[in-house]
Amino acid sequence: MIREFEQYRFARIEGRNVTRARLQSQFKDGINDLDELEKAIALELTIETPCAPWRKSEIEQIGCREGMRLAIYEFFGELFQQLSEIPWQ
Repeated sequence: MIREFEQYRFARIEGRNVTRARLQSQFKDGINDLDELEKAIALELTIETPCAPWRKSEIEQIGCREGMRLAIYEFFGELFQQLSEIPWQ
């Protein structure tokens, strides 16, 4: 059981890191269009290839997918927080 949890945990961390790096590199110059962000998030959520193809077991693939979702939520949350701090005139 502990071994399976470790596999899940490491795969989740890798999934998060890989997805976060993808999103950060895609929007390194900032986000100018919310539609573009929405499309990028939709693509990440529907991507069929695993973010860590060396993770073969079912528990690792689950962890990787959950890490991907976590990265997307974090990225969007940080963006939303930045946008809410901008004074609108």
